[in-house]
Amino acid sequence: MKKLWKFLLDNSLLLVIGAVIALVWANCGEAANHLYHNILHAHFSFMDNTIYGTDIGDGSGMKHFDLHFFINDFLMAFFFMAAGKEVFEATFPGGALHNPKQAATPLIATAGGVLGPIGVYLLIALLFHGTFGYEMGTGTPNDLMHGWAVPTATDIAFSAMIARIIFGGKHPAVPFLLLLAIADDAVGLVIIAVAFGSGFGINTLIGLGAVVVLMCIGYFLFNKKLGWNSWVPYFFLMLLSWLCFGYAGIHCSLGFIPIVVCMPHAAEDDGVHSDDERGKDDALNKLQTAFYVPTEIILGLFGWASAGVAFTTIGFPTACVALALIIGKMVGIFTFGGISGKILGLPAGMSYKDLLVLGSAAGIGFTVALFVAGVAFPDGDTKDAAKLGALLSLGSMVVAFALSKICKTERRA
Repeated sequence: MKKLWKFLLDNSLLLVIGAVIALVWANCGEAANHLYHNILHAHFSFMDNTIYGTDIGDGSGMKHFDLHFFINDFLMAFFFMAAGKEVFEATFPGGALHNPKQAATPLIATAGGVLGPIGVYLLIALLFHGTFGYEMGTGTPNDLMHGWAVPTATDIAFSAMIARIIFGGKHPAVPFLLLLAIADDAVGLVIIAVAFGSGFGINTLIGLGAVVVLMCIGYFLFNKKLGWNSWVPYFFLMLLSWLCFGYAGIHCSLGFIPIVVCMPHAAEDDGVHSDDERGKDDALNKLQTAFYVPTEIILGLFGWASAGVAFTTIGFPTACVALALIIGKMVGIFTFGGISGKILGLPAGMSYKDLLVLGSAAGIGFTVALFVAGVAFPDGDTKDAAKLGALLSLGSMVVAFALSKICKTERRA
C-alpha cells in the first residue's frame, strides 16, 4: 500500500482520479450533474468592497465565496508554489537552467511549444469561427479569442511519466522534456498573471508594492539578518502576499510564488521532484516536504472541481484546445527544437526522432490547461467545452507511444 500511495503521489495520479470521479458524476444524469454543481458553487455572500470572491451582478455590491473559489484561488496557490520552487531551483548549480548553453535548445523548443499551440488554436478558430456559433473577438460569451492561452502549458507530471516509460530514466530526452516543461509552466504563470488579471490601476501598484515590501522582509530581515531557517514565518508572508495579489487584480493563485525566492535554499538542484530534496534541511525544501502530500491531495480536489463537465457540452472549443495541444505542441517543439539543434546541437545521444516523440509527449496540458480554461471563459458551456479539450489532450500519450514504435525509440533504463 505504501508503494501504491507513493506511485500515486509521484505521478500526480490523484489529479486523474479526481477528474475521473468528476466526469462520471457529471454524466450520471441531470440530477447528479445539478448536485455536483450545487456542491461546487454553494456560496455565502456579504458586503465587500474588495475584489475577493465573485460579484453577484445585481448591483448590490454583494460578493460570494464558494468551494470552487476556495480550491482554484487559494488551494491551487500551493501547487503553483511547488511549480515556482522547481523553476527557481532549476537556475541553481546542477539545475537545467544554470548553464545557458545547455539550456538554449530546450528553451528555444519551449518557444515552439508555446507558439505552436497558439498558432494551431487561432488558425482553427479563424478558419471555422461562426460555423459552430462561436466568434472571434466579439466580446460575447462565445468569444474564442479568450481561449488562446489554454493550450500553452505542458503538464510536468504526466509528460515526465510518459517520457520515462518511453525513453527510460537515463535517456537525455527525459531531462530535455523536464526543462521544457519547467520553462513552459513559467510561461504559463506569466500568462495567467498578465492576461487574466483585472487590469492595471492604482490597486495594482499598491498591491504589488506591498508584495515587494513582503519580499524585502522575507529576504533581508528573516533570511539574512535573523537567519531563520524555518518555513513557518515565510508561510505567513505567503498568506499576506496572496491577499496583496488579489488586491492588485492579479490571480490570487500565484500569490505564494514571490516569497519562494526569498527563502533559505539548498546550494544545488537535485532535479525536478527529486526524493533527495525532501531530506534537506533548508527552509525551502522543508516547505516542500511539509506540503508535498497536501499539494497532491489538492490536485485531486482540483481535478474533481475542474473536470465535472457533461459530454453534451462538447463543441468547437473542444476541438480547438485538443488539436492545439496534440498537434501544435508536437509541431512547434519539433520545428523550433530542430532548427536550434541544427545550429546549436541536440544533447549528446538524442536524435531528431527522439525530439518528435518528446514533442508529442509534451502535448499533455492537463493541469494548467484546465486551470486557464476555468479563468479564460466566463460562459459555462464554452468553459466546459474547452475543459473537455484539455482532458482530451491525454490523447497525446497514444500519439507518443505510436511514434515511439514507428521511430523505434531506444529505451535506456
